[in-house]
Amino acid sequence: MTASESGEPTRKQGKQGKRTNRQGENVGNRGYGPDEEAEAASRAIAVGRRPTRLSAGLAALAVAGGTLLVGGPGGSAVGVVLVGLAAMAAGDELRSRGRRIQSWLVLGVGVAIALGGVAAGPVMADDFPGMLQALPGLLGVLMLGAGVVPMRGQGSRRLVKLGAGLLLVGVMIAGIFRAVPAGTLVAGAAVALVGWDLGEHAINVGEQMGRTASTWRAEGVHAVGAGLVGVAAVLTGDLVDGVGSTGLSLPALALLVLAVVLLSVALHE
Repeated sequence: MTASESGEPTRKQGKQGKRTNRQGENVGNRGYGPDEEAEAASRAIAVGRRPTRLSAGLAALAVAGGTLLVGGPGGSAVGVVLVGLAAMAAGDELRSRGRRIQSWLVLGVGVAIALGGVAAGPVMADDFPGMLQALPGLLGVLMLGAGVVPMRGQGSRRLVKLGAGLLLVGVMIAGIFRAVPAGTLVAGAAVALVGWDLGEHAINVGEQMGRTASTWRAEGVHAVGAGLVGVAAVLTGDLVDGVGSTGLSLPALALLVLAVVLLSVALHE
């Protein structure tokens, strides 16, 4: 066998190897780079780890109920705020399905409606104390809703706490400026803390198990437990209605603070 005959297969193999390498480079150029794949994976995880819907919805409803209890005439505007939060939740759902443009449009509409509800509350109030009575609760519903229906990230515990805290401010204002029974004040404080607990639970479960996991049973049990603790606090508050029939008397204030502390401890034990 001559040298030219023995070298011919080698040259053919070399050409085939070069073609294979060029094809591999073309395929690699058409694919995603490591950074792009990592970014896409992180976006998918962030969407899947958002607060769970059941606990988030119950948290918003709890704080809205407290606003109706202690917000006076202006507190009825909380319904408009809830409509805005529902639109924001719909926008968040669209984003989880990859429809980013539609999601931002719906989110923007929801934020506008919710802010309109907050602005309508003071207008519907009878006087300046009524404005002070309604505004904290309405802002609290919006803040807590923004915490469990985040426009970015995986939820905000700070906004959830701020929302519940604003409702507690509304409870105190109602007791100072209005003749509100002590039982109603304790009920408002109780639902504020229940809303805070449910909002935190929505974020925790979303982070640990994801929104797509079947968690409604565990969330339901947690919600029932938090509700029972809140009912116990309300029943305790009713006991002081005879001590200070209306308004925030000293005994009622002491019991209200005690109920808030005990309820917050019980919910997070």
